[in-house]
Amino acid sequence: MLRDMIADLSAPQLPARWQRAAQVLWILVTLLALAFFIYEVNLSYSELLDAPLNLQKNLADHGISLRVYANYLTGLRSIYMLVHLVIAGIIIFKRPNERIAVFTAFFLVMLGTTFWPLAERVADQPDFWRLPRAIANLLMSSSLLIFFLIFPDGRFTPRWTKPVAVVMLGLLVIENFFPESKLNPQNNWTVGATLSLITMVIMVYVPVHRYRSMSNPVLRQQTKWVVYGISAAIIGFFIVTLPASFGISMEEGTTYGLISITGMMLSILFIPISIGIAITRSRLWDIDPIINRTLVYGALSFLTILFYVLTVGVFALYFRSNETNLVISFIATGVVAILFEPLRQRLQRAVNRLMYGERDDPATVLIRLSQRLDSALAPDSVLQTIVETLAQTLRLPYAAISLLDEEPRFASTRQLPPSELIHLPLTYQTERVGELILAPRAAGESFSTADMKLINIIAQQAGVAAYTVRLNNDLQKSRERLVTAQEEERRRLRRDLHDGVGPTLASLSQRIDTASEFVKSDPEKSVQLLKELKGQVKETVSEIRRLVYALRPPVLDEFGLVSAIREYVAQYSGPNGMTITFDVTEPLPSLPAAVEVAAYRIALESFTNIIKHAEASACQIKIKIENRSLLLEISDNGKGLSAESRAGVGRTSMHERAAELGGECVIENIPTGGTRVSARLPIGKE
Repeated sequence: MLRDMIADLSAPQLPARWQRAAQVLWILVTLLALAFFIYEVNLSYSELLDAPLNLQKNLADHGISLRVYANYLTGLRSIYMLVHLVIAGIIIFKRPNERIAVFTAFFLVMLGTTFWPLAERVADQPDFWRLPRAIANLLMSSSLLIFFLIFPDGRFTPRWTKPVAVVMLGLLVIENFFPESKLNPQNNWTVGATLSLITMVIMVYVPVHRYRSMSNPVLRQQTKWVVYGISAAIIGFFIVTLPASFGISMEEGTTYGLISITGMMLSILFIPISIGIAITRSRLWDIDPIINRTLVYGALSFLTILFYVLTVGVFALYFRSNETNLVISFIATGVVAILFEPLRQRLQRAVNRLMYGERDDPATVLIRLSQRLDSALAPDSVLQTIVETLAQTLRLPYAAISLLDEEPRFASTRQLPPSELIHLPLTYQTERVGELILAPRAAGESFSTADMKLINIIAQQAGVAAYTVRLNNDLQKSRERLVTAQEEERRRLRRDLHDGVGPTLASLSQRIDTASEFVKSDPEKSVQLLKELKGQVKETVSEIRRLVYALRPPVLDEFGLVSAIREYVAQYSGPNGMTITFDVTEPLPSLPAAVEVAAYRIALESFTNIIKHAEASACQIKIKIENRSLLLEISDNGKGLSAESRAGVGRTSMHERAAELGGECVIENIPTGGTRVSARLPIGKE
């Protein structure tokens, strides 16, 4: 049955029909716990009024009556209880749908009304009170244990914590209801100390393990809050009790005894407050700056006190006269004042490095990035190195780089990216080449000015690397297209030779044999066959010329680029045709064969589009040499491109022919009417 009760707690949501019942039950439990608290406080108050003589003497020396002291401690305990109850009430009425919230509300009630860490239990308890006290101890101890094992999502993780909880709860039952039993670990000091140590280790290990294994940012922040509250309470205890190690009396009834009790109580209240913030998610994302400042100024306070005490102690060894106390204090204060600011800056840098990475030291980051990039040979590994370095440097859960409109291919982790992402453009010489995708350290958090400064520095390097990767990808695609085109051309030639020229030549051979057989027996039939063979040979020669023309137009070798274009367009000009004008650099130098073929094909495709679609009456063709590039421009005065027109095979082939040579081809409408095709083809140094 106990195992079933624990299993139910692992479900995260409470059914709607039970939410109101849980609130009513919480009110009843709270009233019962308040009655328990009031009665036990009365017992404790009576015990305080019958204080030992040394406590009465300490109070009398400080002018404090025993009743005032008892009222003060009772007031502190009441404040402790009220804080727990108020936070528990906020939780149960704000988050009644979450089982972990309902459980926490009951847990805080028990912790606030039955547990007072700053005083021993009432010594002279009535016999009838021992059973309620045992029940209260069991409920408080078991709820405390289970809370640390299931927070923040209400599930036992790792799974082995569930049987551990069952065993621990069984031991708590024995400890509270059967204290004289041999199974009670408190009856054996070694066993009790070992179990207590194991329990503390488990209660520390489980939250840390859950935090590292959880991907949900809300649950991670909730864990941070609770861990922060516990850490702040421990640090508060340490600071309050630190003067005792230097001989300052903390005995009950003394001035510092009262101060220490008050400080301890305030420190303990960090725990319920942090739990309330974590459960209700109130200002949940402010935890990181709070942790940062707490670590810096907590450590600074501790070191300042330590330096002051050490300085006073060192000087006191050499100057024992009472007249020098003021001088020693003055010197110690001066030493602390001199060390304060450098110490604060160093602590701030250390804490920033711990929480935010090395954002405050961009020079070190860039040196490390440069060293890692030197070892990255492949262009793709350069971008992968950049995102990994950025994520490690700024302690980011996710970083990635995408090229243009592609999905992110370079990511710092294989896990799914958080829902909140920041997209920053990557540019190279004002050209956008991709984007940098970053996830904040926590949901709802934004990058600070220091973060953005380092991100912008790394983004500049990433922009250059992304541009290099894009060029490499374009080169690879161009090579693939070139190889594909070559193979397609070979396939076409093989098909044409195999299906066309090959069978024709085989037929010619057979018919020649037939004609030779008729030379003596039927000369006239032989002559007739030879005449037919002559016509078939002419057709075969034409087919071979067609195949050769498809590889490279012979007219380019015979007349050159300009004359070949003139020859092609001449059939469409004349008195009733189109007005065609040429603007050509004369004399045109010898061009690479690939450039000639690309320019010729682009010109013919452009002119064919004009004839078929433009309805133009005039066309101008420009062929120029500028900056070691062949500039080809064909413009007309036709109707231009419509807004709905899409690039077909012809227009796509023009772009591809120019891109294969490292050039570009632009097709656009002319403001005055018509279309302009502009191609730039590099001709190299030769």
